Amino acid sequence: MKLALYQPWIYLHGGLERSILNLVKHSKHEWIIYTSYFDPKGTFPEFSTLDVRIIGRASIKRNFFRVFESAIGMLNVKLPLNHVDGLVVWCDGIGDLVVFRNRRVPVINICSTPLRAAFDPVYEETVKRKMKLGRRLLYQLFKTAFRWVDRKAWRRYKLIIATSAEVKRRIMRGRLCRDESRMIVAYPGVEWQPAISIGRPEQIILLAGRIMWTKNIQQAIRAFLMAPPPQPWRLVIAGYVDEKSQIYLRELTEIARHSRIEFHVNPTDADLARLYEKASFCVFTALNEDWGLVPLEAMAHGKCVIANARGGPAESVTDGETGLLVEPTDQAWSEAICRLTSNPELAAYMGVQAHRRMSRYTWKRFAATVDRALEGAIHPGFAQASIDDVAKSAARASTSEDV
Repeated sequence: MKLALYQPWIYLHGGLERSILNLVKHSKHEWIIYTSYFDPKGTFPEFSTLDVRIIGRASIKRNFFRVFESAIGMLNVKLPLNHVDGLVVWCDGIGDLVVFRNRRVPVINICSTPLRAAFDPVYEETVKRKMKLGRRLLYQLFKTAFRWVDRKAWRRYKLIIATSAEVKRRIMRGRLCRDESRMIVAYPGVEWQPAISIGRPEQIILLAGRIMWTKNIQQAIRAFLMAPPPQPWRLVIAGYVDEKSQIYLRELTEIARHSRIEFHVNPTDADLARLYEKASFCVFTALNEDWGLVPLEAMAHGKCVIANARGGPAESVTDGETGLLVEPTDQAWSEAICRLTSNPELAAYMGVQAHRRMSRYTWKRFAATVDRALEGAIHPGFAQASIDDVAKSAARASTSEDV
């Protein structure tokens, strides 16, 4: 099949961009990627090898005016769909609005998360805490209007592929889709190797991933300082920082002054791989992550993970076996860090179990599950059994191991 994929923004070294890249790379179908904002220098260089086309305009700024402007732009986007079999909208926000003018072919939703500002209460609470009354009222107005429009957009999807059970719950709670027969779960993954050389780790705690406020990185810093583990243990924070997160980075470096905390800004994949190899274990502090590729990448490198017992990491990390799931308090985090720094044998053991578990979450398996789902939804002989078969296959994949 020939398929079109629309995502409004492709410009970062983020989990969404990596997921799109690996779906297209491992899929057996032909893809055209449409986007309204593309920065080939800011995102993964492999996108230069794909058929990426810019259509419409979208701002990367996240104030109310710019988001509203981008939303209007997406409502007016008309994609050239004459020669494709289906349209896939990769949803993580307002991209759903593109469906209103693009219904010539079957439309399928791959959802990393519904718009968090409208459908994630944890995100909403965190954002509104910093707002004055006037902006809170504006936020509430935007949220109410968007939820109404977005629910209408979601009715036009023939199939919905959620990237985690947490994402599926958000969809159901937000009343975007109440018919579970139209939904399956397919987990984005990692490049997993059955045999890896772990070696002797250094006394490093690694926090990898994008450096932005939604990742709650200040909690790891506070917990490390509260512990603190003995010399020469240190916390290494490594990740991509875009323009709008520069202020947040400065705030973090101020909190971490005069401590054993290091920042590696905008590391390459090779840099991150070396840091994973050196680390004794990893931490992931996001409060309510939809899925989270970083914990999977850490575990694929044979490192156990401490994560908040919320959202996607509660699905990928098995408490006491492949890592530790803790409550999102500084005290709980400090105790977890102390537990692993004082017992490196436990961290190493859980790292071995973590690596084995990651055989369940590979890019090949993700792409194969999505391919089968799309074929069932788009094929002229589409029947409900097609979705049921894919759902059963995805469930089997999540409980089996390729060892």
